[in-house]
Amino acid sequence: MATDHHPGHRSIWERDADAFTRHWRRLRDHAQARWQRTRWSWSLFWRWAATVFVVVLLSAVAWLYFLDWNTMRGPVGRYLSHRLGREVKIEGDLKVHLFTWTPNLTADRVTVRNPDWVSKDKLAADIGRFAIAIELKPLLFRGKTILPYVTFDKASVLVVRDLSGRTNWELGKSKDGFDLPPIRRFTVSDGHVTIDDAVRKMHFEGTVNSNETRGAGDRAFQLTGDGTLNRNKFTADVHGGALLNVDSSKPYRFAADVHSGSTHIAADGAITRPFHFGQFGAKVTFEGASMADLYYVTGLVLPPSPPYRLESTLTRDGEIYRFEKMHGVVGQSDLAGDMMVNAGQTPTYLQARLGSQRLRFVDLGPFIGARPAASSAKGLPPAKPAAPAASAFLLPDTPLNVDRVRQMNADVTYDAAKVESQDFPLRDFHMHLLLDNGVMTFNPLTFGFARGKLSGRIQVDARQATPVTDLDARLTNLQLAQFMKETPPPVEGTLEARAKLHAVGNSIHKAASHASGAVTFVVPSGRLRKSFAELTGIDVLNGVGLLIAGDKSDTDLRCAVVKFGARDGTLQSEQLVVDTDPVKITGKGSINLRDETMALEVKGEPKEFRIGRIRAPITVGGPWDRPSVGIKASGALAQGGIAAALGLINPFAAILAFVDPGLAKDANCAALTSGAAKGAAPVKPVKAKHPARVKPAKRTRH
Repeated sequence: MATDHHPGHRSIWERDADAFTRHWRRLRDHAQARWQRTRWSWSLFWRWAATVFVVVLLSAVAWLYFLDWNTMRGPVGRYLSHRLGREVKIEGDLKVHLFTWTPNLTADRVTVRNPDWVSKDKLAADIGRFAIAIELKPLLFRGKTILPYVTFDKASVLVVRDLSGRTNWELGKSKDGFDLPPIRRFTVSDGHVTIDDAVRKMHFEGTVNSNETRGAGDRAFQLTGDGTLNRNKFTADVHGGALLNVDSSKPYRFAADVHSGSTHIAADGAITRPFHFGQFGAKVTFEGASMADLYYVTGLVLPPSPPYRLESTLTRDGEIYRFEKMHGVVGQSDLAGDMMVNAGQTPTYLQARLGSQRLRFVDLGPFIGARPAASSAKGLPPAKPAAPAASAFLLPDTPLNVDRVRQMNADVTYDAAKVESQDFPLRDFHMHLLLDNGVMTFNPLTFGFARGKLSGRIQVDARQATPVTDLDARLTNLQLAQFMKETPPPVEGTLEARAKLHAVGNSIHKAASHASGAVTFVVPSGRLRKSFAELTGIDVLNGVGLLIAGDKSDTDLRCAVVKFGARDGTLQSEQLVVDTDPVKITGKGSINLRDETMALEVKGEPKEFRIGRIRAPITVGGPWDRPSVGIKASGALAQGGIAAALGLINPFAAILAFVDPGLAKDANCAALTSGAAKGAAPVKPVKAKHPARVKPAKRTRH
């Protein structure tokens, strides 16, 4: 059945299209409304956030302005305790003023406790009142910190260092020195400093005060005190000008005067940039009985010395200390040069280039542990008396302090242009010392004689409790005549010698007492007084007769070779041959380095017919400084017995016991000297050459 279409009647398709359009518009309108609401919410959020921030800031400012800072003593103390690593307490009033161009803080009764390893009943710091201020404008606009004032009132500070090197104020590893910002007014009233240093054996009690009035002069700041240093009385006086309106671009002058026993250090200098203690310069004077005593004051490991007085220009640049244009006297010898100390290295490193125009040989004695000379240069402190143990032996027995040797590395050269000695014809002296982590090496160590040279290398390994020493020394081209005061000299020739020894001991004497190795002496040729040669064979007619007549004629010394083997402090002869034209001399024996005694015997064998010869060795024995010379009794008695027996037959036959046919042959000098050049202590081979001398027959007899 057909349905009529009415013009006002809409189809279902049209109605659905209209519904879809309305639905889409509603979605669009909802999205636009939601976006508008979202945009409005972020704007409102930022407005609210800004409002809350301002409110909080104003509240904080108001809170800080009206805050009773005493309620913050606990939090502030805990913060400082965390930063310092030990307990900090503020027991008095805490006042802080922030709302000014110069914010400042004042705290009363501030205490700082020590680390756990220090006695708990001692405080690291006890400050009656502390005040500090900072200028805000330079900090904000230029990034520069300036402190208008810093005040300490009734402050006591304790500094402790134990034997391991720990300190109770060890807050960092830097050795550059404190670098504080400029302080316009620095005030210390009734300050006290106590130092207990086990390493330096130091106890010091001092007071610190500063007077900021302009009339105070160069003693406006003062640190004075006394105590003990290595059991010696110790005093210190450090002072400087007023710290009122100090200009950080201009040096700040200071002076120091320190006494420790006979040691005196005086300094007059300036801190290059005030409050930067890592940079300063000063004229310094050191004087005392021994440079080794400076260790307790400066920490530098220096050798023992005679009384000294040295002046130098000292500059510090961070960890580097330079002693420039050093000059003065040590004993009666002059000393000059430059020295640098690097405290930043572990261990401390010292480098020096030193020299003397005139060195007295006795002034080297304390360096090896010998007794200082009895007299010292005018105006110097008296020499230290030698320890009783040091005088018991000829070889020095002063122990080497191995702990100190390990505390510093060094590279030192020393040259003496002239050496003065009453006993030896010395000319000059040169030394190069390297100290590397407990191993001390002298290479070279050279003494120049008027004719000849003694040079060698010595290494002392002090890494263990007992040092180990290796020595290799040579004598070259040494003319024996220069040691003789008679004219003509009783012996002439060129001496070559070599010593190679290994030893264990903490002093020269103890090391020698355990020495092992070899020692060789060679005289390739020369001249020897004839009477001495004859006496080795105990030739009564020739030897004694020549002595009685005062005869000083000589004979050819064809060669001489003496070799000793060393074992556990004893030198045992391995070869002893002295060959002259009339007599061949041989010998044997030992030299004891432990008790400094000798037991030697020599025997001369004539090469020509002799009447009146006693066939008995000559003995040399006893202490080195008091040797006794004699005749071996057994040989003389045997010969005397033979003479007595022959005398029973015929009185004239007794003379036959004292007749020597002179059958000794020349020694093979070429083989002897060649063997010495290849032995355990080889010597430089020297061509045999007799010095040009007047023939004995033409020599005047006295």
